[in-house]
Amino acid sequence: MRRCDASACVPTIAAMPRSSTRDLLPLAVAYLPVPIVGAVLSARWKVGASPEGGPRDMVLRGTALTPPLFLPVILIGAAAVAPRDGVVGRFGAAVVSLVATAFLAGSTANLPNDFRAADAAGTPRRLTGALAAIHVVLALCLLANAAPRLPAASRRRTSRPA
Repeated sequence: MRRCDASACVPTIAAMPRSSTRDLLPLAVAYLPVPIVGAVLSARWKVGASPEGGPRDMVLRGTALTPPLFLPVILIGAAAVAPRDGVVGRFGAAVVSLVATAFLAGSTANLPNDFRAADAAGTPRRLTGALAAIHVVLALCLLANAAPRLPAASRRRTSRPA
């Protein structure tokens, strides 16, 4: 970008993207096909959370191809209320941050177990790795947009006169 006045043009650095809780719901909705397709594939290929598991694991534990299905449901609800003012919005942002942290932990720390489950079911490891990569990127985007709201709320609360 350039900033110009009457005498000269000066190169400037473009503004960095800003964090906004308004971006959370579109992110969550754009993500929805991932767990839906993962659930369908888990059921079709009989993939579970572990080599001994099966598709019934997808609701509470997740599988090698889908996260626990209650997490995207919670994510949509929390992302919808996070932009609101006050306690409700802060609570929504906090829940989005917790779900994002769960996605991040599940896609990194649990990856060896997911690979074993995928191998046991005969599904491609690349698919499990791609799901983990999607969750890492999603988690970082969610945290970047939800987490900044939390300390700002506590600073406002502590700066009020008594």
